[in-house]
Amino acid sequence: MVTKIAASAAVIAGALLLAAPAAQAQVLYDNGPINGNNDAWNMTSGFQVADSFTLGGASTLTGLNFGVWAFPGDTMSQIDWSIVSSPTGGSTLASGTATVSSVLQFNNSFGFNIYLDTIQLGNIALGAGNYWIELQNASTGNSDPIYWDINGGPSQIWESSLGYNPDPGTYAIGLNNASNAFQILGTTEVPEPASLAVFAAGLLGFASLRRRQAA
Repeated sequence: MVTKIAASAAVIAGALLLAAPAAQAQVLYDNGPINGNNDAWNMTSGFQVADSFTLGGASTLTGLNFGVWAFPGDTMSQIDWSIVSSPTGGSTLASGTATVSSVLQFNNSFGFNIYLDTIQLGNIALGAGNYWIELQNASTGNSDPIYWDINGGPSQIWESSLGYNPDPGTYAIGLNNASNAFQILGTTEVPEPASLAVFAAGLLGFASLRRRQAA
Protein backbone atom coordinates (compact mmCIF):
# COMPACT_ATOMS: atom_id res chain seq x y z
CA MET A 1 0.00 0.00 0.00
CA VAL A 2 2.84 2.39 0.89
CA THR A 3 4.43 1.65 -2.48
CA LYS A 4 1.21 2.53 -4.32
CA ILE A 5 0.82 5.78 -2.42
CA ALA A 6 4.46 6.72 -3.07
CA ALA A 7 4.07 5.95 -6.78
CA SER A 8 0.92 8.05 -6.99
CA ALA A 9 2.61 10.90 -5.18
CA ALA A 10 5.49 10.76 -7.66
CA VAL A 11 3.06 10.91 -10.60
CA ILE A 12 1.30 13.93 -9.10
CA ALA A 13 4.56 15.71 -8.31
CA GLY A 14 5.77 15.16 -11.87
CA ALA A 15 2.48 16.38 -13.27
CA LEU A 16 2.68 19.53 -11.18
CA LEU A 17 6.18 20.27 -12.48
CA LEU A 18 5.16 19.68 -16.07
CA ALA A 19 2.06 21.81 -15.67
CA ALA A 20 4.09 24.85 -14.58
CA PRO A 21 3.97 27.75 -17.06
CA ALA A 22 6.57 27.46 -19.82
CA ALA A 23 8.49 30.46 -21.18
CA GLN A 24 7.89 31.00 -24.90
CA ALA A 25 10.52 33.17 -26.60
CA GLN A 26 8.90 35.69 -28.93
CA VAL A 27 8.73 39.25 -30.22
CA LEU A 28 6.78 41.10 -27.53
CA TYR A 29 6.46 44.33 -29.51
CA ASP A 30 7.22 45.02 -33.20
CA ASN A 31 7.38 48.62 -34.43
CA GLY A 32 7.89 47.64 -38.04
CA PRO A 33 10.81 46.82 -40.36
CA ILE A 34 13.94 48.84 -41.06
CA ASN A 35 13.39 51.61 -43.62
CA GLY A 36 16.97 52.84 -44.03
CA ASN A 37 16.21 55.55 -46.59
CA ASN A 38 14.04 58.05 -44.72
CA ASP A 39 15.88 59.60 -41.76
CA ALA A 40 17.48 58.64 -38.45
CA TRP A 41 17.98 59.99 -34.93
CA ASN A 42 21.40 60.62 -33.37
CA MET A 43 22.27 58.36 -30.39
CA THR A 44 25.79 59.77 -29.78
CA SER A 45 27.36 62.93 -28.32
CA GLY A 46 24.97 62.92 -25.35
CA PHE A 47 21.81 62.85 -27.47
CA GLN A 48 18.93 60.67 -26.25
CA VAL A 49 16.28 58.86 -28.28
CA ALA A 50 13.26 57.15 -26.68
CA ASP A 51 10.51 55.17 -28.38
CA SER A 52 7.28 53.90 -26.84
CA PHE A 53 6.07 50.31 -26.78
CA THR A 54 3.13 48.40 -25.31
CA LEU A 55 2.98 45.06 -23.52
CA GLY A 56 -0.31 43.17 -23.60
CA GLY A 57 0.41 41.13 -20.47
CA ALA A 58 3.01 40.23 -17.86
CA SER A 59 6.31 39.69 -19.68
CA THR A 60 10.04 39.31 -19.22
CA LEU A 61 12.10 41.49 -21.56
CA THR A 62 15.34 39.89 -22.76
CA GLY A 63 16.53 41.79 -25.83
CA LEU A 64 16.14 44.55 -28.40
CA ASN A 65 16.52 44.56 -32.20
CA PHE A 66 16.81 47.95 -33.87
CA GLY A 67 17.80 49.55 -37.17
CA VAL A 68 20.96 51.68 -37.31
CA TRP A 69 22.67 54.04 -39.77
CA ALA A 70 26.49 53.99 -39.60
CA PHE A 71 29.21 55.68 -41.62
CA PRO A 72 31.04 53.32 -44.00
CA GLY A 73 33.58 51.15 -42.20
CA ASP A 74 32.11 51.87 -38.77
CA THR A 75 29.83 49.91 -36.44
CA MET A 76 28.42 50.42 -32.96
CA SER A 77 30.26 48.58 -30.18
CA GLN A 78 28.10 49.40 -27.14
CA ILE A 79 25.23 51.62 -26.03
CA ASP A 80 23.50 52.78 -22.85
CA TRP A 81 19.87 51.70 -22.63
CA SER A 82 17.01 52.19 -20.20
CA ILE A 83 13.36 51.26 -19.83
CA VAL A 84 11.40 54.24 -18.52
CA SER A 85 7.79 55.02 -17.75
CA SER A 86 8.15 58.33 -19.58
CA PRO A 87 11.11 60.01 -21.32
CA THR A 88 10.33 63.32 -19.62
CA GLY A 89 10.31 63.03 -15.84
CA GLY A 90 9.26 59.38 -15.64
CA SER A 91 10.71 56.57 -13.53
CA THR A 92 13.64 54.46 -14.72
CA LEU A 93 12.54 50.83 -14.44
CA ALA A 94 15.77 49.21 -15.70
CA SER A 95 19.02 50.37 -17.32
CA GLY A 96 22.45 49.22 -18.35
CA THR A 97 25.25 49.31 -20.93
CA ALA A 98 25.08 46.61 -23.59
CA THR A 99 27.47 45.17 -26.15
CA VAL A 100 26.03 45.46 -29.66
CA SER A 101 25.83 42.73 -32.29
CA SER A 102 25.53 44.18 -35.84
CA VAL A 103 24.42 42.56 -39.11
CA LEU A 104 24.74 44.62 -42.31
CA GLN A 105 21.48 44.93 -44.26
CA PHE A 106 22.32 47.28 -47.17
CA ASN A 107 23.91 50.62 -48.12
CA ASN A 108 21.51 53.52 -48.56
CA SER A 109 21.47 56.41 -51.02
CA PHE A 110 22.96 58.83 -48.46
CA GLY A 111 26.15 56.79 -48.17
CA PHE A 112 25.38 55.06 -44.86
CA ASN A 113 25.59 51.38 -44.00
CA ILE A 114 22.28 50.14 -42.60
CA TYR A 115 22.55 47.54 -39.84
CA LEU A 116 20.25 45.38 -37.80
CA ASP A 117 21.68 45.73 -34.29
CA THR A 118 20.84 43.54 -31.29
CA ILE A 119 21.46 44.01 -27.57
CA GLN A 120 20.61 41.90 -24.53
CA LEU A 121 18.52 43.48 -21.78
CA GLY A 122 18.92 40.76 -19.15
CA ASN A 123 15.60 39.66 -17.67
CA ILE A 124 13.27 42.59 -16.97
CA ALA A 125 9.87 41.65 -15.54
CA LEU A 126 7.11 44.10 -16.49
CA GLY A 127 3.33 44.00 -16.35
CA ALA A 128 0.92 44.97 -19.09
CA GLY A 129 1.14 48.65 -20.00
CA ASN A 130 2.92 51.36 -21.95
CA TYR A 131 6.68 51.89 -21.63
CA TRP A 132 9.61 53.56 -23.40
CA ILE A 133 12.96 52.16 -24.54
CA GLU A 134 15.65 54.87 -24.43
CA LEU A 135 19.07 54.69 -26.14
CA GLN A 136 22.04 57.06 -25.77
CA ASN A 137 25.85 57.33 -25.51
CA ALA A 138 26.49 54.93 -28.39
CA SER A 139 30.16 54.03 -28.91
CA THR A 140 31.59 53.31 -32.38
CA GLY A 141 34.91 51.98 -33.61
CA ASN A 142 35.83 55.21 -35.43
CA SER A 143 34.09 57.59 -32.97
CA ASP A 144 31.60 58.62 -35.67
CA PRO A 145 27.99 59.58 -34.92
CA ILE A 146 25.51 56.75 -35.26
CA TYR A 147 21.76 56.95 -35.81
CA TRP A 148 18.55 55.04 -35.03
CA ASP A 149 16.53 54.39 -38.20
CA ILE A 150 13.19 56.19 -38.58
CA ASN A 151 10.54 53.96 -40.15
CA GLY A 152 7.31 55.73 -39.19
CA GLY A 153 6.02 52.86 -37.06
CA PRO A 154 2.95 53.09 -34.81
CA SER A 155 4.75 54.20 -31.63
CA GLN A 156 5.62 57.68 -30.42
CA ILE A 157 9.17 58.99 -30.15
CA TRP A 158 11.01 61.55 -28.06
CA GLU A 159 14.44 62.78 -29.08
CA SER A 160 16.86 65.48 -27.96
CA SER A 161 18.51 65.96 -31.38
CA LEU A 162 17.48 66.05 -35.02
CA GLY A 163 20.24 63.58 -35.86
CA TYR A 164 20.86 62.99 -39.55
CA ASN A 165 18.18 65.00 -41.32
CA PRO A 166 18.31 64.93 -45.14
CA ASP A 167 15.09 66.92 -45.29
CA PRO A 168 15.44 69.87 -42.84
CA GLY A 169 12.20 70.95 -41.23
CA THR A 170 10.55 67.53 -41.54
CA TYR A 171 10.93 66.67 -37.84
CA ALA A 172 11.22 68.62 -34.61
CA ILE A 173 13.07 67.98 -31.36
CA GLY A 174 10.84 66.55 -28.62
CA LEU A 175 7.78 64.30 -28.75
CA ASN A 176 6.45 63.36 -32.19
CA ASN A 177 5.39 60.43 -34.36
CA ALA A 178 8.59 59.92 -36.40
CA SER A 179 9.21 56.60 -34.69
CA ASN A 180 11.93 54.02 -35.14
CA ALA A 181 12.53 50.49 -36.41
CA PHE A 182 12.76 48.16 -33.40
CA GLN A 183 11.51 44.98 -31.76
CA ILE A 184 11.25 44.22 -28.05
CA LEU A 185 12.15 40.57 -27.41
CA GLY A 186 11.23 38.42 -24.44
CA THR A 187 8.94 35.81 -22.96
CA THR A 188 5.45 35.50 -21.57
CA GLU A 189 4.18 32.82 -19.19
CA VAL A 190 1.66 30.46 -20.81
CA PRO A 191 0.50 26.99 -19.66
CA GLU A 192 1.28 24.13 -22.04
CA PRO A 193 -1.82 22.06 -23.01
CA ALA A 194 0.14 18.79 -22.89
CA SER A 195 1.35 19.54 -19.38
CA LEU A 196 -2.16 20.34 -18.23
CA ALA A 197 -3.35 16.99 -19.61
CA VAL A 198 -0.64 15.13 -17.66
CA PHE A 199 -1.57 17.05 -14.55
CA ALA A 200 -5.24 16.11 -14.96
CA ALA A 201 -4.32 12.45 -15.49
CA GLY A 202 -2.29 12.49 -12.29
CA LEU A 203 -5.19 13.89 -10.31
CA LEU A 204 -7.54 11.25 -11.73
CA GLY A 205 -5.09 8.49 -10.80
CA PHE A 206 -4.81 9.77 -7.26
CA ALA A 207 -8.59 9.99 -6.92
CA SER A 208 -8.92 6.41 -8.19
CA LEU A 209 -6.40 5.19 -5.60
CA ARG A 210 -8.23 6.93 -2.81
CA ARG A 211 -11.49 5.27 -3.88
CA ARG A 212 -9.85 1.81 -3.82
CA GLN A 213 -8.45 2.47 -0.37
CA ALA A 214 -11.87 3.48 0.93
CA ALA A 215 -13.56 0.39 -0.54
